[in-house]
Amino acid sequence: MKLYFSNLCEKFNDFWVDNFVKKSNNLWALKVTVCIALVLIPVKFFGDAFIATTLALGIVAISLGETDVHPRGRLKSLASLLILLPFLSLCVELTIKTPFLFLIFLGIATFSLTLLGGRDSRFHGVTFGGLLIITYTMLGTAAGKPFYYQPLFFFVGSFFYSLTSLVLLYKKPYRILQEQLAYGYKKLAEYILLKSKLFPSLPSEQEELRNELALLNIEVFQQIEQIKKDLHSFTQESSVTSLSKIDKYYQKWFILQSLHERATSSHEQYDILSKETENIELIKGLGLLMKELSKALNLYAQSLLSYSSYEHPMSLEWTTKAMGELIENHIQENINKPIVLLYKNLKKIEETLKNVNKLQIQEEHKTVNQKINNYKVSINQLLKFNNSRFRYAVRLTLCIIVGYLITWIFNIDKGAWILLTSLIVCQQTYNATRQRIFKRIMGTFIGVISGVLIAKLIPTVEGQIIVLLISIYLFYYWLKSNYTIAVVFITIFVLEAFNLQSNKGLLVMTPRLIDTLIGASLVFFAVRFLWPDWQYKRLANHLRKAIEKNKKYFESVYDNNINKIEYLHNQRSAHRADNTLTTSWKGMKLEPKSKQKLITSARNLTYLNHSLISYISAFGVHKNEGFLSEKELLYCLKVSESLQQITQLWTDSIDSTYLEEIEYNEYLVNELRALRDANEGKNYIFIYNIAKVSRELFLETIDLLNSNEG
Repeated sequence: MKLYFSNLCEKFNDFWVDNFVKKSNNLWALKVTVCIALVLIPVKFFGDAFIATTLALGIVAISLGETDVHPRGRLKSLASLLILLPFLSLCVELTIKTPFLFLIFLGIATFSLTLLGGRDSRFHGVTFGGLLIITYTMLGTAAGKPFYYQPLFFFVGSFFYSLTSLVLLYKKPYRILQEQLAYGYKKLAEYILLKSKLFPSLPSEQEELRNELALLNIEVFQQIEQIKKDLHSFTQESSVTSLSKIDKYYQKWFILQSLHERATSSHEQYDILSKETENIELIKGLGLLMKELSKALNLYAQSLLSYSSYEHPMSLEWTTKAMGELIENHIQENINKPIVLLYKNLKKIEETLKNVNKLQIQEEHKTVNQKINNYKVSINQLLKFNNSRFRYAVRLTLCIIVGYLITWIFNIDKGAWILLTSLIVCQQTYNATRQRIFKRIMGTFIGVISGVLIAKLIPTVEGQIIVLLISIYLFYYWLKSNYTIAVVFITIFVLEAFNLQSNKGLLVMTPRLIDTLIGASLVFFAVRFLWPDWQYKRLANHLRKAIEKNKKYFESVYDNNINKIEYLHNQRSAHRADNTLTTSWKGMKLEPKSKQKLITSARNLTYLNHSLISYISAFGVHKNEGFLSEKELLYCLKVSESLQQITQLWTDSIDSTYLEEIEYNEYLVNELRALRDANEGKNYIFIYNIAKVSRELFLETIDLLNSNEG
């Protein structure tokens, strides 16, 4: 019997680790669901259903608003919410019976909270939770309960969740850092796996794959940036004595950046490599090696989540060794040099992973966490009309006010759904709002149909509670990965909540669907006609910044006076600018046809800029101290001047002198091509690729400017 229970515990532990410890979405969803179950079930069966659902909604509001990775920072944000939520709820209760007074409160609260949310991530979470509780309170006022009911029980539910969340975080204070780092390595694994499809690939496939890689690179880099913010936030709240414990997380972040640079690097145009049939065996081998590296990165991410030691896969070692032997066998056959350089790059990734547990914390990793960037935006900056957050606050406030006026004038029952929809779908940009509107409407439609069917099939109270808990679990599980599916389950959750509260869930779903359409329409017209910031107007600025950052990144590679911290900063700045340019082009495709000006130029410039940063990355990963000759350094300076010329195109008028510069750039590219073909050194491969793309960017920019003038 003892052995039986021991085996059972072991199986449960394995199940827990595999399904919850290694999957943070499951863990977050379980935490919220258990908290709701603990307050909902006993209160429903032994008390008032209204109180039970109010407690549950308080938990939903505060869980969606909680921020900060450090226990002390989490305590501050939750304390702010515990004060703000009942206060806002009380304000709604006291003013809603006087529509004009409530309208003033609603406008001031929406504008000020939305604007305040632009200061930093902590304020963003707090203010979103506050706006959410306003709409939840509006929905509950029709029940005719005493004015203090909702503020009180929102507070109780929020307090219970806050206490639970803090206890769990204090028990494992570094858990969120582990999760964020693991997610970063997983995203990098996805990138490398997708890139493996280029080895080999047909020319017809490569444009689509390159576009997918550019978009996936945005996700990888955004996660690297999120880790940086979390590390800085954690450091700010940590005591001096505990800073040394954070060093190892900074090191893992530095390693992730290093691997990201290697993964995004390009040593040659992939269509050229794939066309050379004599090297097809090597190309296939490189693709297989990338797949094995992707598997290893996923294993490392899982080890971070499960707090276990990473075990380097033997299959990766074998593949790396086999590729090395294959390269050696082809060396005498004058194989394409970029293939050798690419293999060395991938081998370095394999070596880094193999020794990841043995790597010593470098001195810069110990000191970088002392240099904290201030991410707060000043109120003066936010109050400027040209600030995108200010315009967003105005749009959202107008949507909320107009939505309430429609509710008031037409006496719409549960019209708060209009406000709730506006709050959730209204985003800072047109394209982000458009995507959110579609997902919200689609999710609500599916949720309504599913909710009605479930309510008819399971009419009992017990069944409704089970469906409610399952739906809220699945809502949190899908919230970060698929918003449409998340909306489906939150719609079902609301249906069951109303059924528990007043047995009117089925009756409110059709009005809710209409309210969703009204709220979505208000937001669409607001973002479409109130100071829309069309992407074609921003293209020139995005491109100029991208070239400037790439130039600085390129100079960091060949300048030996740049330290590692500054080098990585310049690398991140270049990727940030590249991602902004890519996002702008992607957003342009979602804008009205009449606003898709320069979309062809945007596509070409985005592709060329991404190619440029990939070639610079390849140059960077093969960098070593004093690795450039004087002649190579001179050519680097010339290429840097070419990049500078591109940025000057946006400020200087185009005249005949640019014809001379075009000829000079062509001459420079031809010189470098000759040096590359003459096997003068591997560095000429990198410098030539960078110079070639720079020239193409120069010509494309001139064409764009000429077309604008015409």
